[in-house]
Amino acid sequence: MASLLELPWRRRFEALIRPHLRELYTYAWRLCGNRERAEDVVQDLVTRLYQSRARLDEVDRLRPWLYKSLFRQYLNSRRSESRSPFGYLEHDEDVLDGLEDEHNTPEALTERHLQRAELNRALHTLSPEFRDVLVMHDIEGFAVAEVAEILDIPVGTVKSRIHRARNSLRRKL
Repeated sequence: MASLLELPWRRRFEALIRPHLRELYTYAWRLCGNRERAEDVVQDLVTRLYQSRARLDEVDRLRPWLYKSLFRQYLNSRRSESRSPFGYLEHDEDVLDGLEDEHNTPEALTERHLQRAELNRALHTLSPEFRDVLVMHDIEGFAVAEVAEILDIPVGTVKSRIHRARNSLRRKL
């Protein structure tokens, strides 16, 4: 098999990006709380990376780099949305339905769906700076240092925001 660098640009780009698309979309959905907006953010990111011919094969740690790029794309879309008179009006909570184990009972699936919906509602009541660190650390599984790197904030700030976000969620749930 040819090395990745010998492949044409499009195939090389796809080989590097495709394995991360689902988790990037899930992360975007958790940030946005809206299916269409999450799709737009991921599509805009992939388009921007492709058009800029980003040297993804030269990035040391691609996954955190992609998350950081996606987060910046999300912030840009949030800024654009705040200038729009309409923004995104739909609030989507069932995007991840169907990902459950097929062997679960309907009652268990319903209970998990209700818990997930309640958690999503509570998450979206948090201010973005608290929601962002909590989603990255507790849901996406990034280490505190990685969250700090992605968000360009000190490690201590990440720790305090995680603590405050968790306390806020406990009060809401």
